[in-house]
Amino acid sequence: MALIALTGASGRIATAVRPRLRAAGHRLVLCDAPGVVVHDVDPATESTVEADVRDVDVQAEAFAGADLVVHLGAFSDERSWAEILAVNIDGTRAVCEAARVAGVRRMLLASSVHAAGYVPVDSTLARQGMPLPAPDTYYGVSKAALEAIGGLYAGRFAMTVVSARIMTFDDRPGGPRSLQSWLSPGDMTRLVLAALTTGAQGHHVVWGVSSNTRRVVDLTPGLAIGFDPQDDAEVDAEVVERRDPSRPPGVLGGGFADAAYVLGEPHGGAGDRP
Repeated sequence: MALIALTGASGRIATAVRPRLRAAGHRLVLCDAPGVVVHDVDPATESTVEADVRDVDVQAEAFAGADLVVHLGAFSDERSWAEILAVNIDGTRAVCEAARVAGVRRMLLASSVHAAGYVPVDSTLARQGMPLPAPDTYYGVSKAALEAIGGLYAGRFAMTVVSARIMTFDDRPGGPRSLQSWLSPGDMTRLVLAALTTGAQGHHVVWGVSSNTRRVVDLTPGLAIGFDPQDDAEVDAEVVERRDPSRPPGVLGGGFADAAYVLGEPHGGAGDRP
């Protein structure tokens, strides 16, 4: 089967999809920053590499022979501009360049809903096709830049690149917004496998979202690359609404788009805010 390299291998998404990818028969190269421990490594099917996300040479060596690079390594929340620039933007450029140097022809890049955080949930832009970037934070800007870098490498080097605007990834939907935006571990795995096997060429921006009954974005861009999500947050709707009966936010970015959300500060300066 295929060899898949993952950056950010210690993170939540990689940790959730790894056993599913192994069960599908694939071998994995797990990359994360020096000193970061990747847990529960299966030595029969997985190898680990310590690599700064900005280090082209080390990552190119790690990616050698890979059929797909899945780029998950980044700050997953708001940070100072300097941190966002160094890790999320420069890091993405380095990962793409390392994949090119290694001869990898396919990449899946983890973008975010926050690249389009100011798009209203009830707009045609959200419900049909794929809206242009409307980032809600420095973090959102970094994901819009990721999509642009992916488009550059797809066009200049004839690579197949999927930029997935991941919405709310979790084991189960946790709140009213996630009834619209949940991405299950199973469907995230289906997204990886779609990027691995798609016959589509060039750059494709898709929504990383499950087939939720209350979904407010279009599955068509994902279906065009073979991403056909199967899970639905509605199975947990009664529990979620009993726990939190509030209405979902009016824009895709949720709380990240609030005027009170402070640019450059983790969680918008709200301490332990989820």
